[in-house]
Amino acid sequence: MNNYPKGSEWRKWDLHVHTPFSYENDFSGWDTYIEKLKEKAVVHDIEAVGINDYFSVNGYEKLLVECEEVTKKITPRIKLRNGIWLYLFPVVELRLENFTSDTESVNIHVVFSPDILPSTIRSSFLEKLTIKYQAKGLNCKVDDLVKIGNAEESQGHLNANLDLCSISDEKKEFLIHKALKVISFSSSIFEDGIENFKKILVKSGINDDKYLIIIANKGAGGLDAFHWQDKQKDLSRAGNIRQNLLNLSDVCFSNDDNDIQFLLGQKEDTPKDEILNRFRSYKPCIWGSDAHAEENLFHPSNGKTKDYTWIKADPTFEGLKQIIYEPEPGERVKISPVEPNQKDGYKIISKIRFTNTNDFPEEIEFNKNLCSIIGSRSSGKSALLAYIAHSVDKELAEELVEGPGEGADYHWDKINIKHSIEWGNDQSNDESPGKIVFIRQNYLFDQSKKPDEIKEKIKPVLFRTLPDFKAKYEQAVNNIGVYNQQISDQIDNWFDLSDSIKSLDEQLKNLGDKKAIEKEEAEIELKIKSLKEKNQFSDEDLKQYQEITAILSKHAGRIDVINTELSQISDVSEKWHFFSEIKVTLSPALASLPKGLQYEIKKSLEKKEDGILKEINKQVLDYKKTIEKEKAEAEETILKIKEEKKELIEKYQKNIELEGYVKKLNEYNETISKINETAEEKKNSKGNLERCEEVIKSSEIVKRKSLIEELAINIDKADQSILEGIKFGVDYGFDESLEEVTQKINIKEKSKFIESGKLSIAEIREKPGEFLSTLYSGDQKIIKGNEKKQVAREVLTLTEKILFNAEMEGDKIGGFSEPTMTPGKRALFLLRLILAESEDTWPLLIDQPEDDLDSRSIYDDIVPFLKENLL
Repeated sequence: MNNYPKGSEWRKWDLHVHTPFSYENDFSGWDTYIEKLKEKAVVHDIEAVGINDYFSVNGYEKLLVECEEVTKKITPRIKLRNGIWLYLFPVVELRLENFTSDTESVNIHVVFSPDILPSTIRSSFLEKLTIKYQAKGLNCKVDDLVKIGNAEESQGHLNANLDLCSISDEKKEFLIHKALKVISFSSSIFEDGIENFKKILVKSGINDDKYLIIIANKGAGGLDAFHWQDKQKDLSRAGNIRQNLLNLSDVCFSNDDNDIQFLLGQKEDTPKDEILNRFRSYKPCIWGSDAHAEENLFHPSNGKTKDYTWIKADPTFEGLKQIIYEPEPGERVKISPVEPNQKDGYKIISKIRFTNTNDFPEEIEFNKNLCSIIGSRSSGKSALLAYIAHSVDKELAEELVEGPGEGADYHWDKINIKHSIEWGNDQSNDESPGKIVFIRQNYLFDQSKKPDEIKEKIKPVLFRTLPDFKAKYEQAVNNIGVYNQQISDQIDNWFDLSDSIKSLDEQLKNLGDKKAIEKEEAEIELKIKSLKEKNQFSDEDLKQYQEITAILSKHAGRIDVINTELSQISDVSEKWHFFSEIKVTLSPALASLPKGLQYEIKKSLEKKEDGILKEINKQVLDYKKTIEKEKAEAEETILKIKEEKKELIEKYQKNIELEGYVKKLNEYNETISKINETAEEKKNSKGNLERCEEVIKSSEIVKRKSLIEELAINIDKADQSILEGIKFGVDYGFDESLEEVTQKINIKEKSKFIESGKLSIAEIREKPGEFLSTLYSGDQKIIKGNEKKQVAREVLTLTEKILFNAEMEGDKIGGFSEPTMTPGKRALFLLRLILAESEDTWPLLIDQPEDDLDSRSIYDDIVPFLKENLL
């Protein structure tokens, strides 16, 4: 029967718990001790305990009475009230003399496999130890311990001829307890290395796979009492002993992060090779309660901390040994107040149940960490995984595999085997629907033939692993969109201005040559002067008449302009507004800001937009009222002048010839004025046109280019260590969109912007104004059916496409280049992407990756990745 169907699970261990047999304890007595041991094990959730006593296994031996009879000689355990078993391990604590201190000693803990009987440990190991007392070498056996205890009671007189038979058993126990308090193990045994101590263990007859040696590196009895260096900064005598003890040890007691890193070769000032050279191996660190009183049983640091030792293994000696093979914190061992790698119960597949089949057991339990289904070919591995997937996500499983086996009889619609999973929250999938990531058999191989599909998976993984870069990318894309919209707006403005300039040129042409008109004007003035002299008109009257006619002409012209403007806003009133909405465009785009801030800004803009809308509609209405008033005043002025200067006007109008010349002179003056105004308007329009061109080039095209280049620089500088072995990059260039734009331009006819039958985007971006001019004038031909302004927009807003690439072991995939990865490497790369892609922590089911990947890839790449990210 398998006592641990789920395999290695995190359990709390305490390998440093004393009994009333230890000296200097504050335990009340055995009955109370046993009761409290069980009680405190439940309180602290302890499942494995090392029973420590100095130079003795008596306490452990006494506790075996509490264990179930069937297993106490192999895996002794005590049933607790919560239904959990407390597993016991014998630990002998040896006190090593410290020649550097009179008050402190160094402790060595030897943990034995529980199948080694206490009597064997006592006779084969303890009684063969040479202990130091009064510079004499005695053995750690009952007779010598009684003599040492008696010496302590007799003012230090050691009686080698002590009559042991005359001493009662109770008295002997008292004297042994007294002796255990003072004896120690000579540190000189370690000055020449560890061989002398190892000989004791070898001679004991106990196999070296049946014990582990734990050295206290910190705390009471810790190695930190032995200083590494002497005054000359050389390795000291104490340092050499410390080095030899660490070489001897398999495990260390310490809850100090510096110790943990040092013993694993992770400190920068101590190379890994030096740790291996000096200490033989990396050392895992554990911690315990070192409890000497009931209230602190299983409470780490004798009640001072919550630094529990968690070990991911069966509560067996073989399970304990796993920590020396995987000493890194979090792999097999972890000192922590809480369980490592905690997961949500509703995201853990706890078990699967089958009915109506002999192919599988009725129930299979799963570990909440990594589970590996091992078996020969056609043993049902893929079928089991398919049933698990089908139990969680029926549609996904049926989409990916036709059934749990090969052949028509194994299609899902033919299967009569009932199957269901249970989540870690004790609910079925119907009660608590969940999700899975399912990689079917041969999926990686099939996908490795489709590099384009693999490329598509780069982006989501990149964004998940580099969230800061994702934010910069999204902001850049938004800003590029804003810049392109601004370029389009400027192009529209440029074409409107060009149309306006063209119209103004036509107007100037129609108005005539200014110099010719001025010449005609001078000739008319001479004719008016001649008629004035002939008809004896006074200079004053003529001057006044000319002024009157000029004023009347001016007002009449203004009335014509006002009538035109009023026709544009004729419907505007207090009730009917000209503008119905207002649109604010921000640069950079609002979307590049955090959502909360976006909301606040939108609210502020909405309030201000309402105010602006009211204000500009009021301006339109006020303007209408103003020009209506101006028109009325102009009409009134015309009537008033005609009334007041009636005689003068009639006098001159009777002279038809003079009237004609004066009228002509006024027309010439108006024409010259219009020419000047039109020329000035054309000049302003040209200035605005040049500003459009400058904005398109330096403000928008350059900014857009800078954004893309900054993205490439940013991703190169980003910390990409989270996905070790994979480096992401950015490619940018033109895709089929360039060809689409080119098809709208006649590239067969030569122009400044056509090179060897290709559109020169670089030249166009360098001289956007010149390109627009040649397009507008028709010098740059376009294909019939296309509109110049739209072609201009598409060409100047044409933006390099941003693609992502990835590099693994010197080979690349993604971007614009062809992949250099082999199909096998692409499969490995894809698997790593899939493992990194899911942001959720739902179960991942991988069916036989060894079919797609070689064993080296699995061992070197996949296993470390799974351990780091999924366990």
